[in-house]
Amino acid sequence: MCCPGCFCHPDRKDKRVASTVDHIEKTLADAYRKEIDQEENVWRSLPFFAATISFEIAAMSQVLVRLPKDGTTAWWEVFAALAASGSLIVVAIGFLAASILPAQFDYIADEPTLLLLAKRLDSTEHNLRVAEVSSFDALIVLKNELAEQYADAVHHNRTVNQRRVFRRALAGLAILIAAVINILLVLGVMSFYIPRSA
Repeated sequence: MCCPGCFCHPDRKDKRVASTVDHIEKTLADAYRKEIDQEENVWRSLPFFAATISFEIAAMSQVLVRLPKDGTTAWWEVFAALAASGSLIVVAIGFLAASILPAQFDYIADEPTLLLLAKRLDSTEHNLRVAEVSSFDALIVLKNELAEQYADAVHHNRTVNQRRVFRRALAGLAILIAAVINILLVLGVMSFYIPRSA
């Protein structure tokens, strides 16, 4: 016969199960909130990209009015660099647009549904205890249900966010390469005109 403190005692098993479910439900709830917040992070980064692209376009426009003589090797080099930088900016804008395309996020059940479920579980637990049919625990069942909903939503939402973050990363890489080309372009055009002005 098991003593009340032994692991095989029913009360001890219920506490262990409740503790395990409680822990995983809280972990999944934190992950769920994190993935929902991650959606906003993509939008928060857009002003940085917009400012960087604006500076790059401004630099390119300054180079356009100072192009070397048509048909020369320097003109072709500058034109190729401008074309490459402009293409990268267009690619970056395309990836940014793809990263903010509307996507369907999964959410847990709405509040009225959860409240109704909790009331039904409490009623079922009360009725079964009065009838002494089983040791039904409404709290454990509710936490199991929430854990399943959180797990499904987190898995789906993380997939959506990973796609968005990957596209944003590609946009950032394209903008970075364009910035390097623009810096070299400006320095090259300056070096082309400085000896002439001297």
